[in-house]
Amino acid sequence: MNVMTVYENRSDTAVISITQKFQTSYTPKHADGEYPDDVDGPVKMLTQDAGIAPYGTRTLYWQVCAPELASKQNPVPPDGTDSFMSEIGAQPRATAWDWAQ
Repeated sequence: MNVMTVYENRSDTAVISITQKFQTSYTPKHADGEYPDDVDGPVKMLTQDAGIAPYGTRTLYWQVCAPELASKQNPVPPDGTDSFMSEIGAQPRATAWDWAQ
């Protein structure tokens, strides 16, 4: 999935890079007409060069992939019209900032 996150640097020191943890979640396999709760999947930790100036903002785009969840999802039917197909999402969690010296 693609995640867009806006970061605001409220410091007088520039940011070099950001390490972001994402908690993936998914809808487990289920029959048509059933609506199970989402289940927490693995945590993914990604790092990206940020280049955020002092007191500046920056929008970063993350591509979070959780292939280990593929076998736990409903398969797509041949006609591709299954509205009950499982979905995978990601929620930002802990963030670490790498400050310029």
